[in-house]
Amino acid sequence: MDMTIKPTCLPVEFDQIPKELKRIPRWVLWRLVEVGEEENRRWSKMPTQPSGLPASSTNPKTWSDFPTIQAAYQNATDKFAGIGFVFTAEDNIIGVDLDDCYDDHLSRFTNAALQQIADQIDGYMEVSPSGTGVKIFTRSNIVASHVDHSIGLEIYPTSRFFTVTGHYIRGTIPAAEQDLTSHRAAADDPSHWRRVRGLSAAAREL
Repeated sequence: MDMTIKPTCLPVEFDQIPKELKRIPRWVLWRLVEVGEEENRRWSKMPTQPSGLPASSTNPKTWSDFPTIQAAYQNATDKFAGIGFVFTAEDNIIGVDLDDCYDDHLSRFTNAALQQIADQIDGYMEVSPSGTGVKIFTRSNIVASHVDHSIGLEIYPTSRFFTVTGHYIRGTIPAAEQDLTSHRAAADDPSHWRRVRGLSAAAREL
């Protein structure tokens, strides 16, 4: 992939975004910026305020309510690539990010390993801006993040923003907390991922 070409992002579909998220004033916009040099150049999602100034997932003064963010995005789609929601320790809403596992054109998972995880999580599930990933918003009492880029799994309870597209796959944000420790334990177990990678390979051969 030519990293000098700016990626195309899915437009935001506001009607499908859960009201449980809309009522919380922890919203930002984001835009794509190039970072790194030469062969390490890549496109990164920079959180942004409606004014165009940078936002921060750890600075509440840079967040806005949902109507403000919606209006700013709709009035300047050439300026902003999308919108995002910030996770904090103030509540139990957390995010699960599954990378390179979905085909938005076919509306199906392309990675059996990550689909297995997604199927076990009760939450609001949507397509990521690239059309190839999945975001899940749910409730859990976990306090520590888990990031494993080798398998495409990230779990964040706080100090992070997630892009929100409204490109609905399934589910709603549950009222009760979920125990996600089994998913973190599985992700930390190499033998588990040898097994589920085998599932993915088999699925690609079908």
